[in-house]
Amino acid sequence: MKGLKTIAAIVLGLILVAGVACDGAGESPTPTANEVNVDESYDGSEAELAVGGQLIVTLASNPGSTGFSWNLSAISEAGVIQYVSDEYIAPEQTDPPMVGAPGDEVWTFEALAAGSATISMKYIQPWMPDAEPAETFDITVIVE
Repeated sequence: MKGLKTIAAIVLGLILVAGVACDGAGESPTPTANEVNVDESYDGSEAELAVGGQLIVTLASNPGSTGFSWNLSAISEAGVIQYVSDEYIAPEQTDPPMVGAPGDEVWTFEALAAGSATISMKYIQPWMPDAEPAETFDITVIVE
């Protein structure tokens, strides 16, 4: 009898696990987070954030040798998300040094209120603001 109860418990456990695994099948929900890190592979996509959360955008940059750097073009809804800071992180030193190696620009944005906003950035040489950007980056942020 004890063996039968054990088998029944195992079968019940498997049924419960299968039910949880099938619940919402085909969906890949993105949890709302307090910090979301994205890079250039997220261009044109969406990110979900909690109110008060931060979006960290890391983009390759080479201002030292090419003069190009990332600039914030626009935030579609300033009441939803705001710019906090940006910093350039130089590449790790190698031996021998790699002259002209790109580093990263890390941009931080804070979610202020529920809603949706698109952040648009462009990779330009600052002394040529009217020239076509070498690259662009856009991400839509959903704040819940």
